[in-house]
Amino acid sequence: MEGLVAPETANNAAVGGAFIPMMTLGIPGDAVTAIMIGALFIHGLNPGPMLMIDQPDMFWFIVGALFTANIFMLIFGLTGIKIFTKIVEMPRSVIIPLILLLSVVGAYAVNNSITDIYWMLGFGVFGYFMRHYGYPLGPVILGVILSRLLDDNWRRAIISEREDLGRFFEGILTSPLSLVLFAAVILIFVSQTPVWTGIQTRLFGKAL
Repeated sequence: MEGLVAPETANNAAVGGAFIPMMTLGIPGDAVTAIMIGALFIHGLNPGPMLMIDQPDMFWFIVGALFTANIFMLIFGLTGIKIFTKIVEMPRSVIIPLILLLSVVGAYAVNNSITDIYWMLGFGVFGYFMRHYGYPLGPVILGVILSRLLDDNWRRAIISEREDLGRFFEGILTSPLSLVLFAAVILIFVSQTPVWTGIQTRLFGKAL
């Protein structure tokens, strides 16, 4: 029993942790918050520091919703566990059509457009083949959501430096915060290369 309680507790605790960078910095903490950022953009909301200033009511509404959700999760978890286990045991022939129906209705309800349903089905097939061949879906979702933010901030940074790449990189190296973030990004990329894996193997006997 303890082996189930511990990972499920950590899984539920990770939700609040993923919301912190999303609400304060506009950076999704996982694939779920990346989808939520996309939903907020659709409704004209920009998650980040300015959200607390421009629309504090929305910010505190989300915080209150998370707090309330945890309370009701405890109540429903204690009282409805037998019902939830029956839902999990339902055959896929019943669950999959129901999920597909709800996905179609949700995609159509955003803009009342059939084209959105085609896009949803296309990306669903694309995601199926990615999972079939072992490609992670989370980074793709993050890339789709963050690509616009990266492009806007890249343009803003270049314009602020008068389109001079030399001054741009000089600003990265002279600012302590930018330097730390830049070093972290480089470290993440390097840690995924075979060379880094070989160094770990030589130093520690196995890759970390």
